[in-house]
Amino acid sequence: MRGRLSALLLLLAALALPAQEVGTAAGAGGSTGATAGVASGASGSEFGRPRYMIYLFEAEQGTFTPQQSFLLYNSVLAAVAQANKDVVILESPDPAVPWTSEGKEELARRVNADCWLHVSASGGFDNLTVEASTFDILRQETTSEETIHPGFAVDSRSIARGFWDNVAGAIRGDYSRVIDLTTLTVKGQPGTELAGIPGGPYRIDSSGVLVQKVPYPSVFTLRARAGGFYDIERPMALGIDPTEVVLDQVRKPWIGVEASLSSLQFPMVRAWISVIPAQVFVRVGICTHMIGLYPIDNASALLVTGSPLSFLTLDAGLYVLPPESLFRLFAAAGGYLRISHPAGYFGLDQEGAPGAATLALGAEYSPSRRVRLVVTYEPAFIFASDPQEFISISFVPNTYPSGNVPGYVKLPWGIVDFRNVYLGVRVDF
Repeated sequence: MRGRLSALLLLLAALALPAQEVGTAAGAGGSTGATAGVASGASGSEFGRPRYMIYLFEAEQGTFTPQQSFLLYNSVLAAVAQANKDVVILESPDPAVPWTSEGKEELARRVNADCWLHVSASGGFDNLTVEASTFDILRQETTSEETIHPGFAVDSRSIARGFWDNVAGAIRGDYSRVIDLTTLTVKGQPGTELAGIPGGPYRIDSSGVLVQKVPYPSVFTLRARAGGFYDIERPMALGIDPTEVVLDQVRKPWIGVEASLSSLQFPMVRAWISVIPAQVFVRVGICTHMIGLYPIDNASALLVTGSPLSFLTLDAGLYVLPPESLFRLFAAAGGYLRISHPAGYFGLDQEGAPGAATLALGAEYSPSRRVRLVVTYEPAFIFASDPQEFISISFVPNTYPSGNVPGYVKLPWGIVDFRNVYLGVRVDF
């Protein structure tokens, strides 16, 4: 035992290796089942699993001492253990090496190995011959065969210095991580850019279908973008079974129709016309005071006929959040004309004010891509030449005896109205 330990120390010193676990020489009479190498934490591929190679060693009976077999076994193991960061070397649980390929494959599968290294030594240290071969079970082919015959007597020092370079080189060059592939099929608009898929980005061609081999298992977020359509983000988890994805791509609207209540009282209809779909818009609408909701105790009815006055509105604005957001904010600026239409007259309001300039700050929530709940706060500067006269004809007499209306700010050249709130629903087309 002391002789074996001394020989191993000499071998490690000659290799100038840092301290590490290289396993116990199962083929030379030690305990079995130790792992000779470790899988690399980083590889050339983001996906994949390492290869597991079982190490099978046999020495010709009667030509090697136990110490020499021990040295040969461990010198090969030390050389190949770090040859390839994508290959984990496993020691055989059985010191006997099967004669047939089928037997070697069966032994490899016992330790979940998918390839093997078989080393056979003969001739003793005076006339050493080593035959080494590697076999890939997944590809069912021999990947390398090496015969080492130095032609001179060897010792522990000579077998420690580059003696197994060809064997280590074959493992280094012939094996890489295994990437298991499944089929991902994506159906969508031609020209759709797909990001997030391993190996991407990809593009759907004119057929409207992308079929791609993708590593599995993999978890990612599929992002689809096509001109004129809302972007799509979809979490994906791929397994061994083929996966088909049909993109529910909704075209960004060019026009929308909104029905709302001005100040939660007077009906209004607006058309939203896109300059840049879902980003920049122009709104044109009409709000009438001919009927209104009066939810007050002394009102004769909830729906009451009002005054023959309507507003023609026009403004332009933009959104400040992405089109795909469920909740979006927007801002707009414009104005409205006050149209008076009592019996026998149709035109600008000559008694109160001809119109106003407006600033709109709004928000919308989207329960679906086509339906939006919209709330807008829209203060206005009313061009009233006589603010007090405007107030007196706009409200029931003695409603505000002081002449001060809550939410109104009187200025010498007009009135700032802070009371306008619109609540409505818009349908996009």
